[in-house]
Amino acid sequence: MNDASVRLIVGLGNPGEEYRYNRHNLGFLVVEELARIRGIAFRPGGPSYLIATDSSLSGDIVLLKPMTYMNRSGQALEAWSCDTGLEVTGVHASLDLPEVDEAIEAPDKSEAVRPLVVCDDLNLPLGSVRLRPRGSSGGQNGLVSVIDHLGGEEFPRLRLGIAPLDREIDPVDWPDHVLADFDPEEQSAADDLVAHAASALEFWLAQGLESAISRFNRRVRPDSEQTE
Repeated sequence: MNDASVRLIVGLGNPGEEYRYNRHNLGFLVVEELARIRGIAFRPGGPSYLIATDSSLSGDIVLLKPMTYMNRSGQALEAWSCDTGLEVTGVHASLDLPEVDEAIEAPDKSEAVRPLVVCDDLNLPLGSVRLRPRGSSGGQNGLVSVIDHLGGEEFPRLRLGIAPLDREIDPVDWPDHVLADFDPEEQSAADDLVAHAASALEFWLAQGLESAISRFNRRVRPDSEQTE
């Protein structure tokens, strides 16, 4: 592998069968679906992550599932970087300039690997899809960890809505909501969301980010908005 040809897709979630189908594990479910579509399997890549690898005409594809639990997801990316010798960054090249001595050449971030991170988003209604080239964590703890370890927010992310359509959730109940399985009446929408997100990633790999954003981003309106 060389950094110029690697596309790294990171699905966020929690390891362990008890978390397998939690709302918080949408990132895992999506990269697992993408692996199934491409006919590849996950295997241990190190103590802190699982990987599945594939190749295309434009380079290597790596799917990564952190085994560190959500709040420490960034540690898995750091471990993968150390194991492969490839730099993974969230800092834009133009922003990473020397501040003291202009004679010192700044590290070139342009060829570093910028992961695409897939995660659930409690700020979006169930079924919504938001693919963006950069952005804040939005309070998603896995993204908080990734941003911290990569040193910046300059990496694409695919955020998938898990907020109920028929009610608002009190902040005190947020942890219980994200760590619960989808309700039976939500399951069809959740399955469609996983399939839609996997298709978005396939399209991104083939056609690029802007085209994928135009084709696959969608916002589902909550019941309260639909009745207004």
